[in-house]
Amino acid sequence: MTKINEIFEIPERVHQGDFVLKLSEGVTRAEETLRSYVVTPQLERAFDAALALIQSAVESNSSKGAYLHGSFGSGKSHFMAVLSLLLQGNPAARSIPELAGVLSKHNRWTRDRSFLVVPYHLIGPTSLESAILGGYARHVRALHPEAPTPGFYSAERLFGDARRLRSQMGDEKFFAELGGDAGGDSGWGALSAGWDAAGFEAALAAPPGSEDRSRLVGDLVDAFFASARELAATREESFVSLDEGLVILTRHAQSLGYDAVILFLDELILWLASHAADQQFLNREGQKVVKLGESELRGRAVPLVSLIARQRDLRELIGEHIPGAEQLGFADVLNWSDARFATVALEDRNLPAIVEKRLLRPRSEGARQRLQEAYESTARIRDEVMNTLLTSQGDREMFRQTYPFTPALMQTLVAVSSLLQRERTALKLLLQLLVEQRDALELGDIVPVGDLFDVIESGDEPFTQAMRLRFEQARKLYRQKLLPMLEEQHGISAEDVEAGRLGDEQKLRAFRNDARLLKTLVLAALAEGVEALRGLTPSRLAALNHGTVRSPIPGTESQIVLQKVRGWAARVGEIKVMEDGANPTISLQLAGVDTEGIIENAKAFDNYGNRVQKVRSLLYDWVGINPEDNLLAPTYRMLWRGTWRECEILFRNVRELPPESFGPQHAPWRIIIDFPFDQGDHTLADDMAAMQKAVAA
Repeated sequence: MTKINEIFEIPERVHQGDFVLKLSEGVTRAEETLRSYVVTPQLERAFDAALALIQSAVESNSSKGAYLHGSFGSGKSHFMAVLSLLLQGNPAARSIPELAGVLSKHNRWTRDRSFLVVPYHLIGPTSLESAILGGYARHVRALHPEAPTPGFYSAERLFGDARRLRSQMGDEKFFAELGGDAGGDSGWGALSAGWDAAGFEAALAAPPGSEDRSRLVGDLVDAFFASARELAATREESFVSLDEGLVILTRHAQSLGYDAVILFLDELILWLASHAADQQFLNREGQKVVKLGESELRGRAVPLVSLIARQRDLRELIGEHIPGAEQLGFADVLNWSDARFATVALEDRNLPAIVEKRLLRPRSEGARQRLQEAYESTARIRDEVMNTLLTSQGDREMFRQTYPFTPALMQTLVAVSSLLQRERTALKLLLQLLVEQRDALELGDIVPVGDLFDVIESGDEPFTQAMRLRFEQARKLYRQKLLPMLEEQHGISAEDVEAGRLGDEQKLRAFRNDARLLKTLVLAALAEGVEALRGLTPSRLAALNHGTVRSPIPGTESQIVLQKVRGWAARVGEIKVMEDGANPTISLQLAGVDTEGIIENAKAFDNYGNRVQKVRSLLYDWVGINPEDNLLAPTYRMLWRGTWRECEILFRNVRELPPESFGPQHAPWRIIIDFPFDQGDHTLADDMAAMQKAVAA
């Protein structure tokens, strides 16, 4: 039989950087970026929408923002890189045939304008100020190394150090160093004008955000305090506010000769989602996003356009996996900005065309014909099976483009992988599946959905702690219960199967096929709500793994699957078979108790204040104090060493108490009980510091 390695060019291994495009690198490596880019009709419309947004901002001289909305693997970073090359007038980008009509439409207003495109990869910044303002400063320094530094940095400490330095150096040397050779024609206009005593003092006294004050900050950093740039990258307080910083940013860009600034923000929403449990951080940073489009300050010198990559709607993806208050808080933050931003959509239907052109290229014309014949043979399967494989979002043309992958597999891949922090694209994961089966999968077979579990399990971690726990539950359940059950049932070990040490091919195949069914159940538990895995029945479970369940009588595969699953459910309690006529529903529970309904009803009450109130109520009930008395420090009477004693009980956060609260007021003793939880990153050391301060007082 023909193996898929004879049809497609499949490497022997997958490398770390395969199919991964970082936005900043995609712009600098233009030839490589454009060579691998595929423009579909839907992407053509997306480019038109993005350019129209920028045109609106430029012609109205206002700031605009939009979400670049696309699922995992939809090519958001690649889209941004190509759009950047188009705005910069790259000849190769503007020669893409599929974009000829779009470029002709927008040529009039782009032809004589200069755009400063700033790419960002928002992984790890401490604040939006350090990300956006610091990122701009680094980008411009690389692009225009001789240009003055923008005055983003917090001024007061710099000004104090500058005054001391001036008194030490003397005015002549100080202003010579501060002005450098700016007295000549440096090419940077007013930004490089020299300084004297009068101008220096006037800038020190100027209000925050003024042009002279900002210019002085930048010149001081360039001349004397270059280390402030590196320090600012890790300290939020090193920058001015984002609103003020964006005014400075646009003035700086205008001085460099640009007509508009385009900010490409990659991974911003994932960065916010990774802090979903930190409500203070989420509220503080999430509300700053709106300032990209709306400003409380006037004075933005050129239009500012922000394109924010958004990986699906993360409210849906993380909603079931984080506590109620955090879930509502994250949703509120996104709702606050959603109404203020447009949306440029990159649809999932682009992925099949991209997969066909970049991943599933036949070796020759003969290989192409054999592949087409194999697809046509597979497409003659029963309608029931085909409908399951296509899902409501796919069609036969999509199946043909991605064959031997099915639309159901693609849908599952996108959904499950969107929950993860990963540097791997959909193309890379699909390539990994091909590499692992290059010498085993035969032409005419399809890749079972269950095989996805292996590449997902070995991937990156989820971006919230709650999701990590859920994925870890899935791994443990499969490794500690389901896999040992299969080993006992088939009389072989998983290690021997993975190493290929078995000579009995039939036993090996039976083990792997059963494992695919169980892995599909695990994926369904992880990707709740995904159409391809919703309401699994024996017939759907067999169809998703078409070809793994063999029956001498065509159409009876579902009966074989049902028999297998019933046997597994008798041994593993997490597998549930809901008997409902001839086609029962099969599911797998990752938790022993279904708390979904309880959490749903209580999510609005799950917050810090209510937790404090509940714990106080439990404590007072235990010691016999009436919580309705609502006293700040109720009195408690106890027998100690044969004598009745009275003490005050203060149930508070110790680190928040002033020194006077550590002493009794109405009784000989005071017992202070700290909360068993806290907000933010506070630890026991903060409580100890408060106690030591009280003792010292």
